Amino acid sequence: MSAIVVPVKEDKIEEWKAWIEECQGPRKEEFDEFNERMKLTGHRVWLAQTPQGPMAIVVFEGPGAEEFRQKLAKSKEPFDKWFRDRISELHGIDFSKIAKMEPSEMVLDWHVPSYAEVSQLRFPPARPTPPCRQRCGRKRYWQG
Repeated sequence: MSAIVVPVKEDKIEEWKAWIEECQGPRKEEFDEFNERMKLTGHRVWLAQTPQGPMAIVVFEGPGAEEFRQKLAKSKEPFDKWFRDRISELHGIDFSKIAKMEPSEMVLDWHVPSYAEVSQLRFPPARPTPPCRQRCGRKRYWQG
């Protein structure tokens, strides 16, 4: 997994949103092929309003996540070039600088364990509830 935060030009917000919709609409098939070619299994984007202006938070998942920016910078595929040019135009940055940035470092990863994760845990066997607890509901000193 890799992530990047980049500014979105304030005067280009609506155009940026239209570009995102285009990737999910008329150019969805190309976008799907693009992500497969880049070996991504997830490509998520958030638009965050910050005191420094609008920012795009982009998360890439999959075996190609760490090399994604470098591969996109070098790609000669027509869709990739179009995608790269839109990034430069809408974010107001030179894509070659993004491609050279160090990978993001994950510093916190908290989540509720999934069923698969929980099923791998080893729990002590459950103790049967003693008859006195079943009847009165009070805890006895030996029940801890």
